[in-house]
Amino acid sequence: MTLDYYEIDLEKNKHNLNKLSGLQDIIDIHAHIFPEKIAARAVDSIGSFYQLDLSGDGTAASLVAANDKAGVTRSLVFSTATVKSQVEPINKFLSARQSEHSSLTAFGTLHPAQSAVEINETLASFELLGLKGIKLHPDFQQIEANSDFVLELAAQAGPRYPILIHAGDWRYDFSGPDRIADLAAKRPDCTIIAAHFGGWSQWQDALAVLSGLDNLYVDTSSSMAFVSPEQIVDLIRGFGSKHVLFGSDFPMWQPYEELIRLTSLPLTQAELENIVCYNACSLLKLS
Repeated sequence: MTLDYYEIDLEKNKHNLNKLSGLQDIIDIHAHIFPEKIAARAVDSIGSFYQLDLSGDGTAASLVAANDKAGVTRSLVFSTATVKSQVEPINKFLSARQSEHSSLTAFGTLHPAQSAVEINETLASFELLGLKGIKLHPDFQQIEANSDFVLELAAQAGPRYPILIHAGDWRYDFSGPDRIADLAAKRPDCTIIAAHFGGWSQWQDALAVLSGLDNLYVDTSSSMAFVSPEQIVDLIRGFGSKHVLFGSDFPMWQPYEELIRLTSLPLTQAELENIVCYNACSLLKLS
């Protein structure tokens, strides 16, 4: 499968960022950060997985600098455990960076090798660490999005901890839209945020099965470069702007570029404000 790529003239369209000037907060719901000593290796690994040249170095400091350029006031940050032994150190790292940078809010990680008891113990640590939710990447973690592990995790998370989950990839069957829909339907008390408009490279399939689910939201990350502006508007209105969240997928993309892409779309002011501010404020319980 070959994806289209849609260029945008950043200089010509940067004036559209003025549409956000009246907002107190601009929130990026999807950003990855890594410890400084492994950040370069992690970025290279992600770039190889998606066959893309990434635009950031993956450190918290570089994200904060990128946010300053874009006008982003808060980023939701996370990192994925690919083996069980990484869960505790990653969560401590995320908690520390959240404490160091007031503009960062962290979601923690878990791993499919954890038992129900271990899931409970990890979630209990979230309150002490100040972690606000859960990030899963079924493709990296080699687990189906509606597996027994994820269903158990969602049952324990309940309404306390939203789950942001990577969704979609035509190359794999771990996180397709049907699996995300099954998860959301079986765990209606848990808020599910399906990344990449609910199905990276499977956008129309995602819209068909995920729109209208009360407990499901989607983010815009890693999609606007591969889908025509007209189709992006159709996706936003198909899901409803109150169920769409802005995400850059840093360091895959820069928030400055992604915000210019979003604000250049023919959306209403209310739709834009829902996507970049109000929905995330509500989900993350920000004042």
